[in-house]
Amino acid sequence: MITIGFAGLGRMGLPMAQNLLKAGFAVAGYDVSASRVAQLERDGGRRAETLAELAAGSDIVISMIMNDAILHQVALGPEGILSNLASGAVYVDLSTVTPAASEAVAQQAEALNATYLCGAVAGSVGPATDGTLTLFASGPAEGFKACEPAFRAMASTVLHVGAASEAAYLKLVHSLIVGTYSAMIGEALAFGERGGLDLGMLVDVLEAGPLGSRQLSLKAPVLKSRDFDTPPSDIDTAAKDIDMILQTARADAMPLPLLSTARQLMAFAQATGGGKRDIYAILEVSERMGGLGGAR
Repeated sequence: MITIGFAGLGRMGLPMAQNLLKAGFAVAGYDVSASRVAQLERDGGRRAETLAELAAGSDIVISMIMNDAILHQVALGPEGILSNLASGAVYVDLSTVTPAASEAVAQQAEALNATYLCGAVAGSVGPATDGTLTLFASGPAEGFKACEPAFRAMASTVLHVGAASEAAYLKLVHSLIVGTYSAMIGEALAFGERGGLDLGMLVDVLEAGPLGSRQLSLKAPVLKSRDFDTPPSDIDTAAKDIDMILQTARADAMPLPLLSTARQLMAFAQATGGGKRDIYAILEVSERMGGLGGAR
């Protein structure tokens, strides 16, 4: 039986690890939260006390963490995953991180003659739970082939997208589109509301017409009900991802004027206590700036 070591059992990581168990893999988990690891144990997984133990006892190690700094803490160093990876094992990071952070991990993996895949997923908690994420990874083709059965236990679409850090860029492309699209939709809806249009009717017409999209259909119920308080992904997380994009863009000398403006709208939401609300609560920023009473 193939053993998967999973580092990072958060909102996304835990259901992904649970789907690996359902598919028949042996799963060992590591997380700073004891309660999350305990839940994995109740589902049939095993606890790893340290990252070194996780890496040494697994055929494939997957990490799903928050940012560059945590990735380097988890992956690098004498007690990290790469230094303790079992011979012939593969390490896959599926986190949203900058290409530069992933490249640093790839360089150490090469120095240690270890196989590393830079990966990411598109989708939120619902698809992670249902096993219907889109998962894409870049790196050695043979490493991807070895991991593909595990990937298909967590995702309905699995793609090999390159030989280096392409997956990190591709994930940031997703985050860029979500950030600018949510800000654009919020501004458009607030403009319509300022003209006296009903928010629910606006969403229904946009969704049904040629401007409809999968993203709008996904968020239409949230927008119409204004149910922004229990999000699968919040403004703080989106802002964190956008900061990574802008950092990468500066290094690449790539101007991103639309995204920069969307980031300022998110900063307004964060400054007024809305950071933990759904990303589409950015609608309220445009409502406030337009003097609309329905905004919180």
